[in-house]
Amino acid sequence: MTTAEPKGKVKRAEVTRTSLIEAAERLIAKKGLADVSTREILQEAGQRNQSALQYHFGSKEGLIRATINERTSQIDKRRNELLDDLGDNPSLRQVLEALVLPLCELVEQDAAGKNYLIFLAQAITQPNWDLRAVIKEFEITGLARAYALYDDMLAHLSDEERQLRQAVGYDITILTLKRWCMSEKPPKRSLREMMDFAVNTTLAIVKA
Repeated sequence: MTTAEPKGKVKRAEVTRTSLIEAAERLIAKKGLADVSTREILQEAGQRNQSALQYHFGSKEGLIRATINERTSQIDKRRNELLDDLGDNPSLRQVLEALVLPLCELVEQDAAGKNYLIFLAQAITQPNWDLRAVIKEFEITGLARAYALYDDMLAHLSDEERQLRQAVGYDITILTLKRWCMSEKPPKRSLREMMDFAVNTTLAIVKA
């Protein structure tokens, strides 16, 4: 067997994996998590092999976790860069902008970014969604760094109150950006203005 053969197999496997993730993003953004079947994902990805999804991800739930991980890694690299630029004494607004800006930049890139944001808006409404568990499971270092700063800045609140305000602020941010992505008409506000709106709203919540 030549070295080209296994490399070719690896490349095909990577293409298949990517196509399944992108298909899942598109369909979930369009129909919602509950209404998308594994068969539809396979068809959308152009996969005739019915076992492809199970081979790469184990299950639909495994595919969803992988989809979150794929885009999150991309976003987290940018978030770490932003945090590195903040210095030792960032303001709460700067920390929140470091949380939100990478999402906005992803949305601006292409339709896949919008699909991911809409997909994420679906994910956060699931009963078992837990952002801090996701941070730990996928080793999201930038998000972990931002939340460490965020926690310190709200240290005067009880853990329960702090986490509630942070969770509500996060949910509002994701749903605000989702609304922008799904607007059928040209949005009256720019994406940057929507980001400022989300940050200002979160500031109001956590400072209330």
